[in-house]
Amino acid sequence: MKIAIHGYGKMGQTIEKVARESGHEVVCILDVNRDEPIADAEVMIDFSHAGALDDTLKRACDNKLNLVIGTTGWNDRLDDVQQRVERAGIACVYASNFSPGANVVFALAQRAGELVARFPQYAAGMEERHHSQKLDAPSGTALRIAAAAKTGSDGKLDPPIVSSRVGAEFGLHTLFFDSPDDLIEISHRARGREGFARGAVMAAALLRGRKGLFRFEELVMQ
Repeated sequence: MKIAIHGYGKMGQTIEKVARESGHEVVCILDVNRDEPIADAEVMIDFSHAGALDDTLKRACDNKLNLVIGTTGWNDRLDDVQQRVERAGIACVYASNFSPGANVVFALAQRAGELVARFPQYAAGMEERHHSQKLDAPSGTALRIAAAAKTGSDGKLDPPIVSSRVGAEFGLHTLFFDSPDDLIEISHRARGREGFARGAVMAAALLRGRKGLFRFEELVMQ
């Protein structure tokens, strides 16, 4: 694939490394101080920030590029994004977390919610921990896991989320179901940025031949 990267912070740099190691070509990089031509690109991978969403969409739609959105904090605009993507005739995928392992946890959380809801003695909760430089809390991943458990339980379980921002933790999420008799835990711990980057590059490849707006888990879990 010929890839354009939008946002060249630590995550963007990791995506470049992973993409090149996987045999793909990074044809341009777009950032605050870097604006290269994108005419040769097939797909844009965006890890900039939610405030840049309009610019990201305009570039992708105007140039007919498929789009991978790795930024969070814009889900209130899903309808607008879907309309723009469909008008442009491109494919777009988004996720709160592009780690394949985290997406397995989303599916496990929904199934666990369905099963645990049969037993009234359990209370559900969610804990997440990230490095001190992560600004948003709770994380998008924590919100997604908690929502999956709630959906699976038909609303009987609604895990409250406790967030910590300390140290250098890349990301630790634990969904738990606690009772007087035992404790059930489902955890996911990221060991670095490479897993997110590999998932984003995988998502870009999965968009080939598609049109419309997709969640990453729709593409990898079905």
